[in-house]
Amino acid sequence: MKSKRKITILGMGMTGIRKADAIDQFTVGDVWSLNNAMVTYPDCRFGRYFELHNGPYIEQWDWAIGPDGKAIPIHVYIEKLNALDCPIYTTCKLPAIKQSVMYPMVDLFKHFNMPRCYFLGSPSLMLALAIYEHDTGPPVDEIRTWGIDTNDPAHSQQRQSWAWWTAQAHARGIAMTGSAMAYMGEYENDDGLRGLREYIEGEIKKGEGVKI
Repeated sequence: MKSKRKITILGMGMTGIRKADAIDQFTVGDVWSLNNAMVTYPDCRFGRYFELHNGPYIEQWDWAIGPDGKAIPIHVYIEKLNALDCPIYTTCKLPAIKQSVMYPMVDLFKHFNMPRCYFLGSPSLMLALAIYEHDTGPPVDEIRTWGIDTNDPAHSQQRQSWAWWTAQAHARGIAMTGSAMAYMGEYENDDGLRGLREYIEGEIKKGEGVKI
């Protein structure tokens, strides 16, 4: 019988930052993170790391913020990446990153046989990889996320993609925990539908004998 895996995908949104001082208490299994999260979570032990931007973008990347609120120069950022004791997934050859591992872009999207190669943002690519490995290797029984909030202007466009990929995980029976599905609790703006979701959930719970 294949052993089951647990993965935590850790971003830098507020649901992660609020737990930064004791992040190990909120993670499970293999911790995957990205970009300059090593600054936000300096004591976290990462199992995998992701720097999925292209080379020219990384070379001019001067907005990685350090604990003093100042930008981290690119050479310092590369040093921090190389200090991590884990594979670092990239989408292009980046010789400066010693532990660089190529993200399996073509094989992954061929596997899913989607109408289009669809993703918006690095977190969706991380989640897609976890699902791909679930399908092709030891099954994953839980994916926990913190800090992938997609509710700020810079990342709000990524919400639809994140929701699509969480649905793919849910359809496979993978438990999505932490703040992974928090977007499903958003306020209903259609006056004619407001309250319907809560009514349906209440009826389901009553049918299952759950006190509400």
